Amino acid sequence: MSKRASLACVLAALTALPAFAGEEAAWTENAADAMAAAAKDGKDLLIDFTGSDWCGWCMRLDKEVFSQEAFTAAAPKSFVLLKLDFPRERPLSEATKKQNAEWQAKFRISGYPTIVLADAAGRPYARTGYQEGGAEKYMQHLVALRKIRVQRDEALAKAQAAEGVEKAKLLDAALAPIDASLVMGNYEDVVAEIVKLDADNKAGLRNKYGAMSALVRIEAAARGKDLDGAIQLADDALKTYGDTGSAAQDILFVKSLCFYRKSDKAQAKALLEAALKAAPDGPKAEQIKMILERMFKDIK
Repeated sequence: MSKRASLACVLAALTALPAFAGEEAAWTENAADAMAAAAKDGKDLLIDFTGSDWCGWCMRLDKEVFSQEAFTAAAPKSFVLLKLDFPRERPLSEATKKQNAEWQAKFRISGYPTIVLADAAGRPYARTGYQEGGAEKYMQHLVALRKIRVQRDEALAKAQAAEGVEKAKLLDAALAPIDASLVMGNYEDVVAEIVKLDADNKAGLRNKYGAMSALVRIEAAARGKDLDGAIQLADDALKTYGDTGSAAQDILFVKSLCFYRKSDKAQAKALLEAALKAAPDGPKAEQIKMILERMFKDIK
């Protein structure tokens, strides 16, 4: 056998080998391609918002999870992997920068790494980030989060056969497990139908989603450094929709942040305490307790 033939055989054999353990799974940076592939193969999207060349926790997630065989072998069976990068040194095309910024705004991403799970149409149903425990544990976490989409779809299917407040309740059940930050801006059609079906607020859903919508406006004002405007919007929302429940807790939390930025720590603490009282078992309750203990224990 000639040297050329031998080399060809070796290359053919190497090509046929399975991926090496630890080899990274295939990621795309093109959102349209990812959605098309997910729709074609009946998969969901796993979207990694990352700062690949500067974010330490992003690098840890890559090293501990995304480069490990437990992830690279299992994740692509259920997900198309989409990486939306915000590097400081690595150059990106203008088209990619524009795409990434649009998706960042769509999902209201404020930190890295943020992992968003979405259906093939790009509608999100869960968000997470770095988790300790390695790739196997992370895959278990993703499998659990994917059940949110299954629950969502089952409730939406049931809602199609229902009417009135009963339909509103089923639509609410579809959205309830989804983070509020993902609901607003991505499920506006569903939210509008819920509010219309519960126009008299007998099921409490008009106020629930009205408060969530108000929260989006309050956060936007706060991000734009219009602290007084955000506080006024918060007051209006609490007066309209009430000061109890998880939505009120979120509003009071943002209002507290505004006062903290205005250097009024006493008022910020009082608002955090009100937020905790609004929903003692709410999604932000433990975070609020930690902030009160670490940052405000000496504030009277």
